[in-house]
Amino acid sequence: MTMSLNKTRFLIVGGGIAGVSAAEAIHKVDPSADITLISGEPSLPYFRMNLSRYLAGEINRDQLDLHKEGWYLENHINIIVGAQVHNIDSELKRVTLDDGRVFSYEKLILANGASPFVPPIRGKELPGVMTLRSLEDAERIIQICNHPANVVCIGGGLLGLEIAGAIAKHGSKVTVLETLDWLLPRQLGQEAAELLRRKIEAMGISVIVPAQTSALVGEGKVEGVEIAGLTSEAEPAVCIPAELVLISAGVRPNLDLAKMAGVEVNRGVLVNEHMQTSNPDIYAAGDVSEYHGISYGLWVPAKKQGEVAGRHAAGQPADFAGDPPSAKLKVLGIDLFSIGQFAPVEEGDRLIAAMQGDNYISLLFRNGVLIGANLLGETGLDPKVKKAIDAKTDFSSVLSQSTTLEEVLAHLL
Repeated sequence: MTMSLNKTRFLIVGGGIAGVSAAEAIHKVDPSADITLISGEPSLPYFRMNLSRYLAGEINRDQLDLHKEGWYLENHINIIVGAQVHNIDSELKRVTLDDGRVFSYEKLILANGASPFVPPIRGKELPGVMTLRSLEDAERIIQICNHPANVVCIGGGLLGLEIAGAIAKHGSKVTVLETLDWLLPRQLGQEAAELLRRKIEAMGISVIVPAQTSALVGEGKVEGVEIAGLTSEAEPAVCIPAELVLISAGVRPNLDLAKMAGVEVNRGVLVNEHMQTSNPDIYAAGDVSEYHGISYGLWVPAKKQGEVAGRHAAGQPADFAGDPPSAKLKVLGIDLFSIGQFAPVEEGDRLIAAMQGDNYISLLFRNGVLIGANLLGETGLDPKVKKAIDAKTDFSSVLSQSTTLEEVLAHLL
């Protein structure tokens, strides 16, 4: 590809939604920009959040792509796949790949994501112990699950539950283990989580909470998962048969490139509201970044951060103001929406919650302002709740000691 010397050179490392959103934003602001996007995976960028749906057979491979190859050509984005960064020289402003290719830049955007965290469990290196982070992971899991097997999913967060639901559709016997006292501990209060557990178990998926994994066992490959005594430490460990173990214990930002570039890091790459790092010509967005102490690890914030990084790098004012963490549960066929905070922690917090038939709704207010919600089986309220939270709507005139959920919902509608 021939590049004009007067074009501003943008280099993006990472082919997830943050990196692709940054490339889109740059091209919109500066159609003449020289944009190169480097992805470590061999395929074109895809919807990582839909890997569980692909695993379940709900969508096919073609539906995973963020864009077809022609889109990158039309938008003058030079995309390089299957490439690893070997070195970043922030003083000379150039990036060297493993194959020796060198790219100069004027603005660099790090969007190289995060990697699955695998706790130090004995036996974690056994064949048959896996994580789901990439398309290649999904393909391997599908091959194994073509023959029904005993599968244990360690981790009762969103991804762990989606993986369990996807694998169960292949006819395997699935058990979910969660270390903490209830499922989705980052998204749900205990009452909502208990209702969710009953719904999942009704589908034939076993759920054990709390369950402390003590070891993965097997000769030459994983054959079982040992968990500590369910009622007391004195009780003998229980071994659950497993030919496949999927670990979903969160992710850790990939900080190696940021350290190579000499920018400041904490748990993630530290960024300001423009997504700039401690080096103003280097940006970070998505799972690799940390903004105001938060590494979101979620699709929507990653997309927003990528857009902000791209726009600001291209010279257009753009700020990221944070984003209330929200989540939906896919694959299982259970309507679940969680946003913001769900547990009172300050004096001015007020939680209003109720079961409505087989559904559960909880709304959390802080000094009269809606700051979080759990909606289980009632996701028709999703847009209204999100709009009220985003707008910082004040419900003080409605709230009193005797206010019911129905009265709040009537005001919300």
